[in-house]
Amino acid sequence: MMNRIFAKKDSEKKQDNLSLYLHIIAHELKSPFVSIQGYSSLLEEKFAPTLPQEGQDYLKRIITNVKHVDTLLGDITKWARVCIDEATFAPVPASQIISAASESHVIQMRQKRIDLTIGDNLPELHCDLNSMVLAFSNLIGNAVKYSREKAGGSIQIGYLGDEIFHKFFIRDNGVGFPARDHNKVFVLFNRLLNKRNVKGSGLGLSIVKQIIESHGGEVWVESRKYQGSTFFITLPKNSPALG
Repeated sequence: MMNRIFAKKDSEKKQDNLSLYLHIIAHELKSPFVSIQGYSSLLEEKFAPTLPQEGQDYLKRIITNVKHVDTLLGDITKWARVCIDEATFAPVPASQIISAASESHVIQMRQKRIDLTIGDNLPELHCDLNSMVLAFSNLIGNAVKYSREKAGGSIQIGYLGDEIFHKFFIRDNGVGFPARDHNKVFVLFNRLLNKRNVKGSGLGLSIVKQIIESHGGEVWVESRKYQGSTFFITLPKNSPALG
């Protein structure tokens, strides 16, 4: 038992160190990046029309990569800030969490004509509200990102109440991916190349894993290529013991 406690403390210490390093890296990179972002915008605004076609193509590539770095720095900052403290836990209806999580994806879902269905038998969770909203938001955003190109996309969020733990699922009918990649999606900075023109840092699902496990739960995925994906989340029905 003592070995398990020490192992947990060692793991938490490594996690804290990683969060600190990521925060420092993001902070140090932010200043020069803002400068690059500003000058590239000025270059596009003032000189893009006068550049030859080859020069315009190069400029477009620069701006595309600047946007990617902006996303990456934002996600690194989010990851570094995920600090779960049991003192912040409170009873929150899961319906409130999912409603807040889906809010930022409404416009994109309308544009892609994705139908979102949310179950009506959702429980109350004992959790950190902000981090749990972030976890569900990342899962919904992932489903939107890898949805079908044409109309007919769907996302279902449901709850299985007959389990020992709270068990949620987020199911989509998007592009999916092979079974061999099921564990890879949660690895830091890893992003599957299963759909063209999909932008991202590869941090979203690792953030989900960090949040759910810090609440004493688990997250995993079942998927098949071209047949969609289903992400599962389990959380303790009683207050988790994090200490």
